[in-house]
Amino acid sequence: MFPLLLIPYYLLVGTAGAFFISRKTTDTKEYKIIGFKEGFALRKGQYLMENHGIKIKKHLPLINACLCEVTGDLGVYQSLAEDPMIEFVEDDYEGKIQVIPTLSIEIKKQGQEIPWGVKKIGAPSVWKDTAGQGVRVGIIDTGVDLSHPDLEDNIKKAGWVLECQNIVDDNGHGSHVAGTIAALDNDIGVIGAAPKVEIYAVKAFSKSGRGNISDVIEGLDWCVQNKVQIINMSFGFKKSKALEKAVKEVYKRKIVLVAAAGNSGGDNSVMYPARYPEVIAVAASNSDDKVAWFSSGGAEVDVMAPGAGILSTHKNGGYKTMSGTSMACPHVTAACALILSKSNLDPKGVKEVLIKTCKDMGYSKSKQGAGLIDVSKAV
Repeated sequence: MFPLLLIPYYLLVGTAGAFFISRKTTDTKEYKIIGFKEGFALRKGQYLMENHGIKIKKHLPLINACLCEVTGDLGVYQSLAEDPMIEFVEDDYEGKIQVIPTLSIEIKKQGQEIPWGVKKIGAPSVWKDTAGQGVRVGIIDTGVDLSHPDLEDNIKKAGWVLECQNIVDDNGHGSHVAGTIAALDNDIGVIGAAPKVEIYAVKAFSKSGRGNISDVIEGLDWCVQNKVQIINMSFGFKKSKALEKAVKEVYKRKIVLVAAAGNSGGDNSVMYPARYPEVIAVAASNSDDKVAWFSSGGAEVDVMAPGAGILSTHKNGGYKTMSGTSMACPHVTAACALILSKSNLDPKGVKEVLIKTCKDMGYSKSKQGAGLIDVSKAV
């Protein structure tokens, strides 16, 4: 029903400086990402890998790198890290979606309602002026329910980057995120904060809600190829040179990047990619305007949005109430879409508008950033 896009390989250059991450042997991954210096072509990189007896699994042209199988002597990777043409060598880390599984409740919906989070950020007050029409939003997640009656008209393209070539949302998380952004105003279920945006969904996380850095990088590349204007990233990883480089490359293309801060609570716990300065880092609030107990804090937090007990679309045509900074993130993505539908701002400008129009809820910046987003003021 929906066209799938196989990502074409193209060459982009990176920044200088060798980088190598040493890991305990008990935590060694099956694959490593090897990044090449600026101006060093991928085909030359392939030749270099072959000379070291390393098998390439796939190319990652967005960051001028390749994913390689880890076999034999690990010392070969230390040797590679010292090669003047190598920028970095690191494990293909695993990350996961940022949802609190214990707080998920399935619901049978009759009629239509505006979820409390959508109301809280003031989205309904701008719908007569704009509902986000014409704005292309990328969602890197577990996929979306392509036939969901509350989503299908807004889904313009879907694809995958996983080996299983499975485009189905077999988890439900991606469909939930999509609903908060763009559930249709159609007298059933729920309404998203920007109910007329165009959704471009790429499956980079499995049924268990886990994915690797290389999957996310391919997902970012897919979004670039499809010329999206905003990318929702409701997931978290540990620090990664490869992911950082991918984020910088996407940001250069004037694409707004929004990510979940994480569900670790406490301070100095914001996850990546939210922690990167190019990304809008989103903390979660509850219906009492308090910072959610699970919401990660730190100096990198930019804004806060509803993330506890959020009703939205789910897999198999269903609806579900879920909690996490995963749920807060799409509220901000939708807000960015509404802003872009009325302006030609670059990512820095969009972020500035969001921050300047936030409502200070009285918490420290490390918990709320600039405060709770306010779409009515932002637009």
